[in-house]
Amino acid sequence: MGYRIEFAVGDDLLRAVVTGRASSGSTASWIGKDIADQAKRAARKLLLVDLRRLGNRIGLLGTILMPGGWRRDTDYRVAVVDVAENDPHYVFLELAARSRGYDLRYFDNAAAALAWLQERRDRAA
Repeated sequence: MGYRIEFAVGDDLLRAVVTGRASSGSTASWIGKDIADQAKRAARKLLLVDLRRLGNRIGLLGTILMPGGWRRDTDYRVAVVDVAENDPHYVFLELAARSRGYDLRYFDNAAAALAWLQERRDRAA
């Protein structure tokens, strides 16, 4: 089985809900590139990426969330929603994203993720 990404655009926010399976590194890379390309096309810097319904993602999160298409020193803000048991996998990714010039933060609650993105948007305004 492959994957599917449902995109929704509103205000300055792009929401991406990913379902299916990340069966390999190349699949994970395509997921990341698809999200990055859509963010560029929609000219959105605030991203909410929901991975709760994507199977086989552990070990591939860095490939999905830090694709080569996201240039260094951007002002992207990425809120990732995933299940609570995956929390330990995001500490390194949050630090790695910061070193690449953008904010990435893990949440196990979509409302909290949206609130964090809203806070960032309000600060920028």
